[in-house]
Amino acid sequence: MKYFVFKVMAVEAGFVDEYPRGSPTKWKFSKGISLAREFPMGGEVSFSDNYPDDRSLYDFQPNLMSGLLVSGRARKIIESLEVTNAEWLPVVVKDQQGSVVGPDYAFLNLQGAEDAIDLERSDYRMDAIAKDQIDRINNLVLKPGTISPQAKMFRCTTYLRLILIREDVLAAFEQAGLTGFRTYEAEGWDGLEL
Repeated sequence: MKYFVFKVMAVEAGFVDEYPRGSPTKWKFSKGISLAREFPMGGEVSFSDNYPDDRSLYDFQPNLMSGLLVSGRARKIIESLEVTNAEWLPVVVKDQQGSVVGPDYAFLNLQGAEDAIDLERSDYRMDAIAKDQIDRINNLVLKPGTISPQAKMFRCTTYLRLILIREDVLAAFEQAGLTGFRTYEAEGWDGLEL
């Protein structure tokens, strides 16, 4: 089974720069913990006024928080793949003028993590503050035998900000024509997002 690094990126995208008002503290969104009880009902996010000309909407919408802001269409695909660690935090997306442009979006908060990275063979630098987390990867080496067969889209235990997807998930995303993301083959990935 092959795995891919999953990154949200798109051209001229309406760039969201904040979680909804009343959301949990930002750092909690990258921990793989449940946030459904803390997340505001009827939450709204807006395209940033700092990018007034960028108004395009994608299935995976770019945002400053590096969260997975997902369209209803993408959510249906992910649910059909039976991604069991998905927690959905619904929001409405508005443009810079306050008009609703994405009524059925949600932040995909992936629960838990997989011990997927071979720390002995990978080349990386640990974070100076969160000492159990990787800050920068130069050569990613996986331990496929430690990844659960049920893990289709997941965080990595020692690099919670990194999202990996299985090759069958990528194939389903491509077949459905989902937009707003880029992938890199995980094995040997150098940490660059070109």
